[in-house]
Amino acid sequence: MVNCREKDLETSGLFIHKNLFTSQNYKTVKGEKHKHKTYVLYKKSGEIEIDGKKKNSCPNKSAACYKYCLDNAGRGSFNAVKLSRLIKTKRYYFDPARFKADVINEIHRKFKWWAKNKPDWRLAFRCDGTSDLGVGRAISHSVPDSVNLYDYTKNFNVVKKYIDGDYSKNYHLTFSYSGENKKECIEALNMGVNVAVPFIHDHKPVRSLPTSWHPEQFWGYPVISGENSDLRFLDPAPSIVALKPKGSLMQDHSGFAIRGDW
Repeated sequence: MVNCREKDLETSGLFIHKNLFTSQNYKTVKGEKHKHKTYVLYKKSGEIEIDGKKKNSCPNKSAACYKYCLDNAGRGSFNAVKLSRLIKTKRYYFDPARFKADVINEIHRKFKWWAKNKPDWRLAFRCDGTSDLGVGRAISHSVPDSVNLYDYTKNFNVVKKYIDGDYSKNYHLTFSYSGENKKECIEALNMGVNVAVPFIHDHKPVRSLPTSWHPEQFWGYPVISGENSDLRFLDPAPSIVALKPKGSLMQDHSGFAIRGDW
């Protein structure tokens, strides 16, 4: 847990980030072959403490999903990246309205640039890359209709609101398996919402995904690969989106990553 105060940010000179979003992600880059440019807003996962109050940017996490969170993998392991994500998270908690306004403004700036310079491309924004605060949902009615907003969430109440049409039509949601929410995952699939699940093969040294399984072999739904890109709004539904384990998750036996022989 990190303890911080707003004045610490102000005196550090780091309170203002010129750009909140990044496009440097190996999987989002794969979407460019479909002429989609994807931007992700990464914040710090888990708990921080602000003025003596605990704040949790992933309120529905399981112990395993926090332990193996991608916030600490890849570029997320570098101190500069950790600091950047922490500052953005502090900004959100100190002034959520201002933070959301900054997000909206940046999306509009990027939209105008791409519309002028590469009008045949589509833009996608994921506002909770390593958090589950609902920034994308909150701003979904304040960005151009042709912009795709998308998220993964472990909050089943959000899934129900999504099905009820509480968010704009350009907002897409994928529910995430936590190792402890199988019942909610099946319920989400029954409602037509895709579910992302990490899979580990029991024997193959390569990170094989069970995309050839017969639908009846896994919760009664087809399994598709989530590794070809991060353009979840293009996935057929309802489906189970199979993800390859990253980093130390390969050693997991808690049930967060589902193991099998396919």
